[in-house]
This record gives sequence, C-alpha cells and structure tokens, in this order.
Amino acid sequence: MEEVLIVGKRLNRTSKGATNLPLSLAETPQAVTVVDREFIDSLGFDDVNDVLELTTGVNVEEVETDRTYYTSRGFDIKSMQVDGIGLPFLWNVVGALDTAVYEKVEVIRGANGLLTGTGNPSGTINYVRKRPTNDFQATTELWVESWDKRRVEADVSGPLSDSGAWAGRIVAATQSAESHLDRYANDRTILYAVVDGQIGRNTTVTVGYTDQDNESTGVLWGALPLLYADGTQTDYDVSTTTTMDWTSWETHSKTAFVELTHEIGADWELTAILTRNEYDEPSELFYVYGNPDRESGEGLFAWPGKYRAYSEHLLLDATVTGSFTLGGRRHDLLLGFNAADADHGYLQHHAPADDPAWGPMPPFPGWTGREVARPPFGPPQLAAQWTDDVRRFYGVAHFDATDALRVILGFNAIDVKSRGFNFDELRDRDEREVSPYVGFTYAFTESLRAYASYSDIYEPQAELGEDLAPLGSAVGKSYEVGVKGEFFDGGLLGTLSLFRAEQDNYAEYAGFDEESGLSYYRGVDVESEGFELEVSGRIGERVHLFGGYTQLDIEDPQGVDARTFVPRKTFKLGTRFNPAIAPKLELGGALRWSSGMYLDTPLGRIRQPSFNVLSAYARYAVSDRLELALNVDNLTDEKYLTSLYWDQAFYAAPRSAAISARLRY
Repeated sequence: MEEVLIVGKRLNRTSKGATNLPLSLAETPQAVTVVDREFIDSLGFDDVNDVLELTTGVNVEEVETDRTYYTSRGFDIKSMQVDGIGLPFLWNVVGALDTAVYEKVEVIRGANGLLTGTGNPSGTINYVRKRPTNDFQATTELWVESWDKRRVEADVSGPLSDSGAWAGRIVAATQSAESHLDRYANDRTILYAVVDGQIGRNTTVTVGYTDQDNESTGVLWGALPLLYADGTQTDYDVSTTTTMDWTSWETHSKTAFVELTHEIGADWELTAILTRNEYDEPSELFYVYGNPDRESGEGLFAWPGKYRAYSEHLLLDATVTGSFTLGGRRHDLLLGFNAADADHGYLQHHAPADDPAWGPMPPFPGWTGREVARPPFGPPQLAAQWTDDVRRFYGVAHFDATDALRVILGFNAIDVKSRGFNFDELRDRDEREVSPYVGFTYAFTESLRAYASYSDIYEPQAELGEDLAPLGSAVGKSYEVGVKGEFFDGGLLGTLSLFRAEQDNYAEYAGFDEESGLSYYRGVDVESEGFELEVSGRIGERVHLFGGYTQLDIEDPQGVDARTFVPRKTFKLGTRFNPAIAPKLELGGALRWSSGMYLDTPLGRIRQPSFNVLSAYARYAVSDRLELALNVDNLTDEKYLTSLYWDQAFYAAPRSAAISARLRY
C-alpha cells in the first residue's frame, strides 16, 4: 500500500499575547486593553502614540518632537514587549514607531513582573506583529493629509506552498510629512517580512525581519519656555518652536527574529525565540533654555549638540508550556528562561566654545530658524559605553481549583549586570531579586467574575542621580482587585478595577547638568491608588467600542501630591458603527478628555487646564475592493500642551483632515 503523508496547514498563525498563558481577557486577573487592527485602520492610527493616546489609563508624554514617554497609574511605563517577549529597559521611544507591522496593541495595566521581568506598577505595552495568513490577501492604502502629509502602505500575505504548510507576508509603508510646527518635517519608511511553516509533524518555525527609518528635520530638543522671567505662564501660537533649520534627528532600527515551536506530546510545547536588534540614532540638535522677559522677549540661551547613540541587543526567550492533571482537574504550567545582552555606545561632537551657537539668543518669539548657523562640530568622542546583561528565570501555574475559582501562582528571578561608563561616571551594577506573583479569578456566573492580584515591585533603573551615578532600583508592592463582566452574549467586556501601589526610590526628573549635557533624577517614595472603569467589544453586530475612565491619587508618604504632571482623571472612547440603512457606510470617532494638571518649578507653577480632543471619520465601500474614507482630528480645534513632564513643552496639532483610499486585491 502506498504511504500518503498529509500535512495540514496551521490554523492559528498568530503571535502570543502579553499574558503568555491560555487565558481570555475575562480570565486575566489584571486590567487589559486591546486595540485591534480594525480600530487602528479606521481611526487612521499610523504610529503607536495615536493608539496609546486612546488607551484607558495611559498618558502619552510627547516631551519633544521625536522623544516620547508613557505613563499609567501615575508611573512611567518601563516594560515593553513584542509578541509577548520583554524588551529590557526600553521606556521611551525616539522617533515614531509605525503601526503598519502590528496586528494589535495590548496594554496590561499594573505591576506585571511575572511576565516582563520587572515589577513596575504602571503597566506593560505589548506590540503583536502581523503573521502570514492561510489565504491570499493584499491591500494598498493611500493617505493624503493636512500639512502636506503623504502615506502609502502595502500588505501582501498568503500561502507559499500548495499544502499551505508554509506562508509569508510582506508589509511596507512610506510616509513624508510636514507639520503644524514651524520648520518640522519627518520622513518614515518601514519594511517587514515574515515567513512561517512546518518542519516535520511537530515543529514550526517563523523567521522575520523589520527595518524602520525615521528622519526628522527642524526638531525640538527640549521645547518652548513655559514661564516668563516674572513667573507668569507663556502663551504662544501653536506653530511656535525654538528650533533652527539645520537640526535633525534620525533613528534606524533593524530587527531580525527566529521562532521555533515544538510539540512535546499532546499537551506540552517548547517555544524558543531569538531576537537581534541593531539601533542607530544620529542627531544634530539645538537646545534653548532660560525664561524670557515678558516685554522684551530676551533671556533665552542656546546649547548646540551633535550626538550618535547606538546599541545592539541579543535576546533569547525559551518557554515550556503545558497542562497537567492534579486532583482530578486540568491545570496549566509555564516555565521560562530569558537572556538579554545589550551593548550601548554614545558619541559626542563638541562645538567650538566661541561659536555664536553658544550664548544669548535674540528676542523670542519671531524666530525664523536662521538666527544661528550650524556650528563646525568637531570629531566624534566616545562619551559613554556600557553593557547590560539580564538573566531571568520565571514560572507560573494556573490552577483550576474549583468550578468557579482559578488561581495563578508565579515567581520571577532576575539577575542584572551592567559594566561600563557614562560621561566619566562608572555605570557598574550587579543586582538580583526574586519576586512573587499571586492572582485569582472567581466566577459568580458564566459572565461575571471577581479577580485580585499582588506583585512585588522590583525595577532596575538606568537613570542617573545628581552625582551622575546610577540611582539604583525602585522597590515596592502592587495590589489590584476588580470585577469583570461579559454582556451582549459575550460580545462586550466590562472591567471595574481598584489599584494601589507603593514604590520607594522611584526615579523622578530633577534637572539638567549643563557640564555633561545629561538629565539627572532623584529617588522619591510614592504611593498611587485609584480605580478604572473600562468597556471593550461590540453591542450587537453593528456597534464596536472600547474606552474607559481612570481616576487616581499620587502622593508622597507625607500625603503631599506627587507627580502632578500626571492627570488625575481621564476618559477615553473609540467607536465604530455600521448603520443598518447604509451597510456600505462605516462611521466612528474617538474622544479623549483629561483633567487639569500642573508642574511646580522654582520660578512658578505651570498649568495645563482640562481639555478634550474629538475625532471622527466616515468610510464608504465603493465596491468589494475599494474603500474611501475621510478622517478629521481635533474637530473642536482644542489648544493644549503635549506634556508637563518637563518644564518645557510644545502645543499639540490643531484641527486636521485626511482622505484615504484602500484597495483590496
């Protein structure tokens, strides 16, 4: 008899979620937000800042045109993942991280040391990459927006063999745009390719590569002065900047990964992922500091800089997952090992001390960008060089204790070593810690669950203290309790969560050292508590939504308000709607509201009153292949500052519009 080998195509070509466990959102004992591809496309989110601005409990701190921080529950988000794999010490983004390659963005709020290696109580952002599809699909999308923005995006995916055992996908996007800010412009390109398939009966392999380039000109390093010399607050036109024409800020990132998954029997699986990243960040910058005189506009000073930051990361993550029987019930177990090695370098080019780029500036505002010529920067000098080595062993068991009770017990053991120097200061450190994690869910009914979780906080910090030496780790505790309910036949998930975090030696910005050109921080003790109310999913077949309300208090041990630049109340909502009378039409929009915030400085208090930003869109299917759309952002033309993270800031974009066409093949 002739032997016939049948190779079935993979039914689930998807990336891991942020939990790395076979848990639904309702079963996860923490608050989780998922922004899927449909919302990303409909709302026109082309970079992750757009996504996170609409994510419940997350604040996007755009401190400069090309550098962004994120906060949640009062603290900086210092844990980021790609496909559930943690990226150590990545807590800010330089340049715009394009959304073209991602299927969805997940945010787990609260301490998540079990999954990311550290226990920062803010949250974890997980970017889930697109994977090949079992069926052929291809799209091309063209965008034309305000301020001469042009974008082209293409996505092609499908099987590479007749059996469907192998498939591939290519995503590419290119974008050029000017800005509402005077002299600022950005060009961005991204290419992503991935192939996956079967090797034998029990093994699958995935190979992928991403290349993203950002090139910005007319950039802000620092931003606008927010106080006059007399302590009163400034108020400029939204297009105002302090940059010069010759400034630039580039980022070049290349990432390759290999993922191997092997079935060990019927119930167990071994997964190993090797990731390598090369990063290069050259820049020519112009920093302006001081406080202008209200009448004359004089009182600002300049600081030119030319730098190049570069790094190489090698990351290995291996896990064994499976299920076992105990007490007549099935339970889940995950054991993992993570090793990350990173080499960092920093080059500095000095400008001549007698160059006009140093010193007092002419009255502000009214600059044209030609007030100061580009200095003749000198040759590169090695200013910093260090290595980070992280070793982590972790485990988690998900017990099916009773018909209603599920319990999660886990631990995380981490060892962090750093060697090298940073602007004449040693960066050596050797830290290790073991942190527990406990969580449970209790099902009152099939659609209503209570949950609770606890995690130690252990956060290695790379920030420098006032002596420009490493500040050391932040430690503390994090608690969360809540209720999750599923409504409309499971289509809509609602979450009410109460949280509290206590953190010691937390790094808070304290100033700028003019001699070294470095920011320094101080360690503070902070307590944060509050609640969140969130909904996500669909109501019927035509209404899709996600959003939520967050309210929190942040205080020091003496009960004094801390980190006052973080808004105490926020509300976010995104919607998509297909009218029954016009099935080819899709309508939707987004609303985000923030309460007022402030920042105290030695000169005076900087305030940002409460504000709301409304966006809307309409999309029409001309045919099965062609869709046209109109998106309008900031409909009410709200004027507000992008951040009070520092004592400098710039204004967010006013009203803008975009038209787009999407073609399916």
